[in-house]
Amino acid sequence: MAQAAPSSMSVPRHVIEGLRSVPPATIGHLRLSGFVDAEIRPIYEIGSVLVGRAVTLKMVPNDVTHTRAAIDALAVDDILLIDQAGERQMACWGEMTSLAAQVRGAIGVIIDGACTDILEIKAMAMPTFARGISALVGRRLEQEGGVNLPIQCGGVLVNPGDLVIADDNGIVVLPPAEAEAVYTAGRAAEDRAPHQRRWLLGGGSLAEISGLGAEEIAAKVRERGR
Repeated sequence: MAQAAPSSMSVPRHVIEGLRSVPPATIGHLRLSGFVDAEIRPIYEIGSVLVGRAVTLKMVPNDVTHTRAAIDALAVDDILLIDQAGERQMACWGEMTSLAAQVRGAIGVIIDGACTDILEIKAMAMPTFARGISALVGRRLEQEGGVNLPIQCGGVLVNPGDLVIADDNGIVVLPPAEAEAVYTAGRAAEDRAPHQRRWLLGGGSLAEISGLGAEEIAAKVRERGR
């Protein structure tokens, strides 16, 4: 199947950079859609928030034919999302594909399927999420599939060019047109957090600050001398 073109809609640079300080769990307070199945987990602790453009790869389970074309499509700050229909028994990704993707500038790989070589992937610090881990590896079977096509990843429709935010708590996929609004709301929630902590550490209750913005909570903290 031929490679399709990614979305031409771009996300402003300040939104991409800003979302690195707005983790998926914060976004999870703001919306219900776009969250990848929680069974797709990082294969090692990442410790940071990844934000990048989706490059998509669709393959028939057990077939790894199109991985090379997907690697060739990667650019700096891209995240590769692989649809292998939840395959757990045969890995479609490992050390050498990870290294090749990293050299291209990719910052992460998310697999609705299985991977292998997890120690080697951890050693090269290539953030990787998968539904399973297996020593059995897929074959080049020349079956259908392709790169930069709409895919399903963990129950979420992903289009090439979508924005992907991922960390140790989970993964959310945003259409580019929605990214800035999510960032604005998420940033406001993050700005509240330090003041909420001060309020709670001083003996205040969550009920007393429910619905208040950052400055309003800060004012209440000052009023109580906390």
